[in-house]
Amino acid sequence: MRRIITLCLLSCLIANVTLAARAATRRDSAYIPAAMAAEGGLSAEQMDNLLAPIALYPDPLLAQIFPASTFVDQVDQAARWLRSNKDNPAKIDTQNWDVSVKSVGHYPQVIYMMSDKLDWTTALGQAYVNQSTDVLTSVQRLRARAKAAGYLATTPQQIVIVEKEVIKVVPAQPQVIYVPTYNPQVVYVQPAAPSTGTVVAAAAISFGVGLAIGAWLNNDCNWYSHTVYYHGWHGSGWVTTSSHYVHVNSVYVNNRYSTVHVNTAVVNRNVNYNNISHYNTVNRNVNYNNVNVNNVNRNNVNVNNANVNNVNRNNVSANNVNTNNVNRNNVNTNNVANRNINSNDARINSMRGGTGPTSATQPVQRGSSAFSRSGSSSETRAASQRGQASRASAQQSASSGAGGRAGRASGGRRH
Repeated sequence: MRRIITLCLLSCLIANVTLAARAATRRDSAYIPAAMAAEGGLSAEQMDNLLAPIALYPDPLLAQIFPASTFVDQVDQAARWLRSNKDNPAKIDTQNWDVSVKSVGHYPQVIYMMSDKLDWTTALGQAYVNQSTDVLTSVQRLRARAKAAGYLATTPQQIVIVEKEVIKVVPAQPQVIYVPTYNPQVVYVQPAAPSTGTVVAAAAISFGVGLAIGAWLNNDCNWYSHTVYYHGWHGSGWVTTSSHYVHVNSVYVNNRYSTVHVNTAVVNRNVNYNNISHYNTVNRNVNYNNVNVNNVNRNNVNVNNANVNNVNRNNVSANNVNTNNVNRNNVNTNNVANRNINSNDARINSMRGGTGPTSATQPVQRGSSAFSRSGSSSETRAASQRGQASRASAQQSASSGAGGRAGRASGGRRH
């Protein structure tokens, strides 16, 4: 009974330890992105330099750019496809790209910019995977600077909404959205001559032709939780206003998009940070030397592993070949030795008249050699007759008294 109780207590203890280990594993895996960010992530200055070209884009567009930047190859494919199809986004919905890439593809100038600057796009995707909170925080920091400088203001193309410490930029018209064009070296810096209103904003920020708001703008930014979320065309603000003009379809409005997907494998791509523009008016003398070092180290590890694997693979192959050669040589040597022994036995037996130990203990099989016919019945009868004639002659010589001379003469003659 005591033994049973002891076993039960031991089983409970093992189960508790296992559950605790699994819980610890889940906690550790949940914090992997944070650990990666702490080890090789971007600083606030580096992040501001990276986000400066798009921080003033309207919220619905940013909510698509962030996840799309993690699908770098698809962004490049979309740009190539649009150029081949003469900027015709009507058939984008049928392409096998992520929903965020298809959404950005409806705005060619944005997808072209991302494709032309693949290092920048990759860096943005990596930052969003590892430091999504820092990415959205950087956008708010840059917007606050542009607004304080008088460049970010409400215009006929966009509405700037300030709620507490959050700055939103949303479409001013329900059916079209405008992509702003501006110089990051200008809009985040206080102008030399003080001025206010739309005059300053118009001088620094321009807009092209309005582009359609469609079902593909199915995401928005939650600046309070620093996340991108799927609204499925149910919400308030600009979503409610534009939903009356949007033709909802299952390509972009689907329950499977309730979780915004990202391509976490983008963190394994190499980035040449020297190809990313530096804006000294945003943060002076900012560089990415620490990130470049991490990329170089990662490349060295991969190259060394590849070399080691190749060397090991070659050694294994060489050993197999050598072993096969040794085995083959042994077989050949044994075959040669066997042939030599068989040949020597044949010669010895021939000299001894077939009475040697080999012929006595091992009967010769018919047709066993390509070079002899020792197994034929006619030869056997001939040999027997010669033997009988020899014995008869010897007996006659002995009886007649001819002695050894006749025996020796008979023994030395071949028949």
